[in-house]
Amino acid sequence: MSIIYNPKPSSRPNDFQIVYHVNRATDPWFIPYNDNDTDANKVTRCKTMVGTTTDGTDCGSGVVPS
Repeated sequence: MSIIYNPKPSSRPNDFQIVYHVNRATDPWFIPYNDNDTDANKVTRCKTMVGTTTDGTDCGSGVVPS
């Protein structure tokens, strides 16, 4: 089984960043397990799955394109 997301901090340099384009600032970045949960909880799970860098910075963020 392959690992799509590896949230281990030691696996990412400090300048690593993933930007997900979303329709609203509160939208989840991708569809995590339990699609019936609130958007805020989905975003929290997305952050957990994407992980952090070695200095603790979030690797992912949701951006609304202009």
